[in-house]
Amino acid sequence: MKLQRQVVRKKGEEKYYKWVVIIPQDRVKNLGWKEGIELIDELKGDLLYIRPATNTDIQRKKEEPIYESFKNSIKNILERHPAGLNWSQIRDKLNYSQKAPNNVWVRKMEEDIGLKRIKKGGETTWFLENDAIFTIGYEGLSIEQFIKKLKDSNIQQLIDVREIALSRKNGFSKGILSGELKKAGIIYKHIPELGSPKELRYQLHQDWDYKRFFEEYKKHIKDADVLESISDIEGRARRKKTVLLCFEKDFKVCHRSIIAEELKLRGWKVNHL
Repeated sequence: MKLQRQVVRKKGEEKYYKWVVIIPQDRVKNLGWKEGIELIDELKGDLLYIRPATNTDIQRKKEEPIYESFKNSIKNILERHPAGLNWSQIRDKLNYSQKAPNNVWVRKMEEDIGLKRIKKGGETTWFLENDAIFTIGYEGLSIEQFIKKLKDSNIQQLIDVREIALSRKNGFSKGILSGELKKAGIIYKHIPELGSPKELRYQLHQDWDYKRFFEEYKKHIKDADVLESISDIEGRARRKKTVLLCFEKDFKVCHRSIIAEELKLRGWKVNHL
């Protein structure tokens, strides 16, 4: 038995190859293989197994493009509706005719795209497992621009990580901000325990030593109540697309970057808007 490399085409000076396994005739005869049969290869560790395709293999291969199209459509519609949809809503939005989904495909999507299903009051809600949290600073934005940015990113929930949720900038103090977010259909939650303590902010305004500020905040974040607040964020973010809010436009000079690092250590992806 021999492995050979064959040129399949040339483009200028570049050659493109395929690899061909030459199987001795007596092996083919002993196996009862016939010319034109479809073969399936399976890689197990550093071994390659080759066998004839079964009817199940052939049927699965025929269905694969249909499944891929179905999977991508479900993924796209659920990404646009992070809170989830039931099957009737999905079917209507995608113009599907089937009364019930293919259960084999549903189980496969649980592995392929992180599909989750929760039954509530007789309805099963489909949603994608959320593994991303966002952060944003309102510096340089009007309240209208800020809300638009959140809506363009399909944010469902904002968590304010300022210790004191007050601002000289119109629209960004707690009362007004929460009201504007409510109008936009976005949940507001203030967690003051995650804010940078007053003494750290005061020291930073005296010496502008960001290295020292971040080192001190990293110590502060290890306090039990702060770690509990981060766990609170995780619980909220699993069901709703969530953004953490502070002032600075550049997250690198904001304490929310340290919160983001802690979340990354816990397995979350963090994106900065």
